[in-house]
Amino acid sequence: MPARLCLATAFACLAALPAYADWDRAKLDQGIAAIEQKSKGRLGVALLDLKDRQQWSHRGAETFPMQSVFKLPLAVAVLQAVEAGKFKLDQKITVTRRDLSLFHSPLAKAFKGERNEYPLRELIRLVAGESDNTAADLLMREIGGPQVVTKMLRDGGITGISVDRYERQFQPEIYGLKGFSWDEIADEQKLRADLKALDPQKRIAALSQALKDKRDAATPEASALFLEGWAKGNWLRDPAHTAFLDRIITETKIGADRIKAGLPEGSRLAHRTGAGLTTDGINHATNDIGIVTLPNGRRFVIAIYLTGSRAGAPEREAVHAAMARLAVSALR
Repeated sequence: MPARLCLATAFACLAALPAYADWDRAKLDQGIAAIEQKSKGRLGVALLDLKDRQQWSHRGAETFPMQSVFKLPLAVAVLQAVEAGKFKLDQKITVTRRDLSLFHSPLAKAFKGERNEYPLRELIRLVAGESDNTAADLLMREIGGPQVVTKMLRDGGITGISVDRYERQFQPEIYGLKGFSWDEIADEQKLRADLKALDPQKRIAALSQALKDKRDAATPEASALFLEGWAKGNWLRDPAHTAFLDRIITETKIGADRIKAGLPEGSRLAHRTGAGLTTDGINHATNDIGIVTLPNGRRFVIAIYLTGSRAGAPEREAVHAAMARLAVSALR
C-alpha cells in the first residue's frame, strides 16, 4: 500500500473514533472566580468526568478541613473490616452514656438510660446518612482508630486525605481547647461555655491555624479520586456492601441546598457533606463531595470545600449549588 494511502487511512480511522468528553475549561475558570468571591472564603473544587477521566480543579491540591466528609471513607473502612471477617453487619455494638460525642448526634438525642445496643449496620447508616458524631467516634474506635481509615486510603493510592482524630478530640482543638479523651465524658455544654469564655483573639488565632491544619483534612483532587474509586466499585469486594452504602449516601436528606440544589431535575447524587461551627463570624468548613448522575446518564465526580468563609449559611450553601450548575453547564 502506498505511503500516502496508509497515512490517509490512518487519519480516516482516527476521525472515526468518538471524541473525548471534556470540560469547557475557559467557562469553569471564568465562573469559579465569581463564585469564590461570593463565598467570602477559600474555595476548593475538583471535577472528574467518569466517562473519559477528564479533570478540572480550582485549588485542587490545597488542603481543606474535612469535617464530616471523613465519615464516608470511615464507613468504607468499617465495611472492609466486615469483609475481612472482623465484624458482622447484624452484630450488636454496645453504647454507653459515656460514649456519647459532641454536636450533631441523633443517636445521643434519642439515647435512653445508661447503655444501649445497636446493630453495626445501623451505626453505619447513622454515620454515612445522618452524619452522627457519636456513631462515627464509636466505629473508629471499634476498627482501631482514625489511623486505620488513613491507612486504608493510602493502601488504595489516596495520599491527599488524612483522618487523624476522633470528633470528641478535634472539635475542641479547632479553637485551641483541650479535646475529650475516651476516659472523659464529652461534655458539650462545658465545651460551649469554655468556647464562649475564651478570649476572642485567642479563639480567632486558633481557628486561623486550624484552617491550615493538615490533620483531618483533604484536597479536592484526592477526594475526587476517592470517589472515582467508589463509583468503579473498587473499595469493597462485595457488591451488596457497595449497594448498601450507596443507597445510604443517595437517600440522605442532609445537604439538600448544596450540590443537589444545583443539579437538573431527575439527577442522582450520592454524597457526603461536612460542616463546622461559625464563631466570630468565621465558618470553619462547609463541604460537599459526591457522584452525580445526570438524567441523560452522564456521570461525574464533584468535590467542593469551603473554609474560612464570612458568609452566612444560606450563602455558603448557595455557593455549592452555583458550582454544581457551572459544572453541569461546562460538560462537553
